[in-house]
Amino acid sequence: MLRRMNKLKHDVVPSTGSPAITSTEVQQSHLQPNMSSKHCFLQCTPDLMDPVKMETTKASCESKPLVKTEDHLDFSAAKSIGRFILEAGFEPGVLHSSSFKKMISVLVNVPGVAMPTYESILQEQLRETENRERELRQEWRRSGCSVILDSWKGQCGKSFISVLVYCSKGMIFLRSMDVSAIIEDVDLLTAMLFRVVDDVGAHNIVQIVTNDVSPYMQTARHYVLKYYDHVFFFALCADHCINFLLEKIAASKDVCEVLRKAKAITRFIYSRALPMELKGRYIQEEILSSSCLKYVAVFITLERLVSARVNLVNMFNSPAWDSSVWAASSDLFRHISGIVKTDDAFWRAAADVVKVTNPLLSVLYKLESDICPMGILYDAMDRAKENIKRNLGDKHGEYWALVDRIWDVYLHSPLHAAGHMLNPRIFYSDRFRHDTEISSGITACIVQLGQVHYNPRKAAAQLEVYQQRLGSFDSDPANQQVMGIPQVEWWSTHGARTPDLQTVAKRILSQTCFGATRYNIDRSISEKLHVGRWNKTAAEHQRFCQMEYVHYNLVLARATPHIHGPSVVQHGRLTMVLDDWIAAPK
Repeated sequence: MLRRMNKLKHDVVPSTGSPAITSTEVQQSHLQPNMSSKHCFLQCTPDLMDPVKMETTKASCESKPLVKTEDHLDFSAAKSIGRFILEAGFEPGVLHSSSFKKMISVLVNVPGVAMPTYESILQEQLRETENRERELRQEWRRSGCSVILDSWKGQCGKSFISVLVYCSKGMIFLRSMDVSAIIEDVDLLTAMLFRVVDDVGAHNIVQIVTNDVSPYMQTARHYVLKYYDHVFFFALCADHCINFLLEKIAASKDVCEVLRKAKAITRFIYSRALPMELKGRYIQEEILSSSCLKYVAVFITLERLVSARVNLVNMFNSPAWDSSVWAASSDLFRHISGIVKTDDAFWRAAADVVKVTNPLLSVLYKLESDICPMGILYDAMDRAKENIKRNLGDKHGEYWALVDRIWDVYLHSPLHAAGHMLNPRIFYSDRFRHDTEISSGITACIVQLGQVHYNPRKAAAQLEVYQQRLGSFDSDPANQQVMGIPQVEWWSTHGARTPDLQTVAKRILSQTCFGATRYNIDRSISEKLHVGRWNKTAAEHQRFCQMEYVHYNLVLARATPHIHGPSVVQHGRLTMVLDDWIAAPK
């Protein structure tokens, strides 16, 4: 199989600059980084047949003039307008809208102002985005990067993967792919991964983060790691692993019953005018979560509902309720009122569920709040288990077994163990305990990541200095700053006398543990690109590829990861994944 993978790789990703496609089985775009003095982009010769159409890139573009403006619209104004149009995902027609032109004329206080062309706007923003990518690629070489393969299903029913790259300087979107035709083909999945790795650079990659646990992807990653001699790791996104763990908890019989009654309450409130009006008076916090992860949203909502019980009781006892038609004649109202006011067994059971799920949700909050999440995931999972045991006492056993199973099978990576050990806040604390998982994890990382960037033998020897807290690691500044500055900064400041280990630590601790979901990206632009009706000609296809690339990178440049999801004000929707908590499915 590996010999076949070698042939596929050389067929799909030739080592020369030729755009020729020689594979007869995988007719896909040839990708080759082009790092000229003026541009940083991916050259492609597109084959519009599936699965080639799964591959969309920024496409090459010739150097073009900056945004052209007429007399009354200066360069900075035109540039800002262009950035707004592309960040919002507007199509070219918006520039010809009379309302848009009037709005701009009012803003610049110039009647009948002439607008720049969409093409000039796109090329200007494309040039800036390529410049940013070139800068980030330099950082990939210095401190390593995490390739994020964000698998998702579109409204059209097709399967897609968005390729993003994270490093300490930021996240960049490279492309999206329609993988519907190859999602169950190990050979083609492997070939796709080859192209991604070669684009980013195998020795720049510390890990590839996925949210796909299918056996096809698991097999493909095995062949990729074997081909590249295990110079990087594969890891599953922590967010999706915790979401998967919560899904397992939600499937248990007792929890199902709790969630059924909780849904009945929220459906009654959110699907009727008077309950919604009174909710605004009595309950300050929004009950429904807007997280993009289904079961994260479910258990955040349940926790909020439990916390709001007193206010819910007050709402159902209010004069406005007593005088309403609901109180007088509705069987549904009496049923919901009974759950809220007198069903103490339900509320006790709901509180017990929250005692299990809140510690797991806290792992996600901690990853979001720490600038170096790779250094805290291992400890955060340990603390979650401890808190579950503290909350449930002798009843914690089945939940511990479930957490351990998800951790061992899906979530754990040697990088997490190494990050735990290389985090001085934890390693030099009383909480740290040596075990074989940590020892094997740090050893694997030192050996596998060290083929180019440092000497693994020297790094292993220098690890002893760190473990025994000798030399600069025992200095007053190092001791004083261990809790006060980020972990990567601590290593930069105090690890200079152990340069090989310093490189290991910085490359590991600079990585992320989660994928793209926290960035709450609207994927509709990518889906439009792949459904076909926007790509009637090669030129239209290329322009839309460029627009997708610019759009998502403008969004990512200002986005911050937020597990709670976008606000109602930001996204215009009350919840992203809990429609069945608002109304019963039809």
